[in-house]
Amino acid sequence: MVMDHGIIIFTPIFAVMIGFTVFRILKKRKKSAKSIYKLIDDLEKKYIY
Repeated sequence: MVMDHGIIIFTPIFAVMIGFTVFRILKKRKKSAKSIYKLIDDLEKKYIY
């Protein structure tokens, strides 16, 4: 059987790139939610208390 070396080389690289992209999106999403909660807390302290 003849195997295509391009598939063997680029499949792991492609999988790692997809995983890294998903990780960055999830991390950014978590960070923005945390900043929104901080903003709400700051506004509550400023205007309510």
